[in-house]
Amino acid sequence: MILKVVDRWLLIITAILLPVIIIFPQLPAHSNIIFLVTIFLVGIPHGALDHVIHFRNKSVTKMSNFAFYARYILLILVVCFCWYFFPLFAFGIFIVISAYHFGQSQLFYVKGSGVVRSIIFTGWGIFVLSSVITWNYHECLAILSSLEWLKVSAWMSPGLWQGITVTSGVISITGLLYLTKQRQITRQRMLFEFLLLFLLVLLSARTNAVFTFSIYFGLWHSLRSLIIEFKSLNSSIKNYTPRRFLLHIFPFSFLAITFLVISYYLTPFLLEGLSPYMLFIIFISALTVPHLFIMHDLYENNKVNLLKP
Repeated sequence: MILKVVDRWLLIITAILLPVIIIFPQLPAHSNIIFLVTIFLVGIPHGALDHVIHFRNKSVTKMSNFAFYARYILLILVVCFCWYFFPLFAFGIFIVISAYHFGQSQLFYVKGSGVVRSIIFTGWGIFVLSSVITWNYHECLAILSSLEWLKVSAWMSPGLWQGITVTSGVISITGLLYLTKQRQITRQRMLFEFLLLFLLVLLSARTNAVFTFSIYFGLWHSLRSLIIEFKSLNSSIKNYTPRRFLLHIFPFSFLAITFLVISYYLTPFLLEGLSPYMLFIIFISALTVPHLFIMHDLYENNKVNLLKP
């Protein structure tokens, strides 16, 4: 099974990073470069195939094409509207939606009740995100504080994120143990997921928020998703080659990267003091909402093909 091979190598790479960081403690100091490389190479590209994935088993007409892009753009505009008028609500929704998406992309293979799976997906994702914030609180506080509308000083505290981390950790561990007991995942897979979470927590504790998020988002989410997306399209579209895959990725990746670069240079004139990382959070949240619906359909309705050798 290709997923097992991919996960095994990603786990080895993640494990190797820990002694590398001890030997070269200056490596996390270059986290901004690592962040940009991962975002441009795999982060943005993994979401640039939504239109191809959506129409993989459907006939494309002018009307269906228009309806797809209209809904997609409308969802992006709604998220931007919320960030401007209801920033705290937008941030909370972004954390929950991203958490569910991260958890589902990692654990889509598990069986069982939809409600139970949704709780485990969300708990898993919140644990990963909140661990990064808990271990690097002041760094994350500075990033979030750069958007004055969030008024983080009124609600954000170390205790809040420690509580969220512990609660989501208990949900994740209990959920994985429950799934194992119900024979909906194997004991070996449960231990694998525990080891992955442990390594991500160690990365958070030993490095910084940007470095850890770059490794998780770049390797475990984006690169892994790209491989899953190619496998799905390869099984759904006749003669779907890596070359066609790359050609499909390029147009929207180029547009998204161009928009992000322009936004980066214009933001200081519109929102003075906004952290580039906060700009990325807003940007990626606007893309995550429509992307989540596309990937949810892929994970839930194409699971059998994704898990084939």
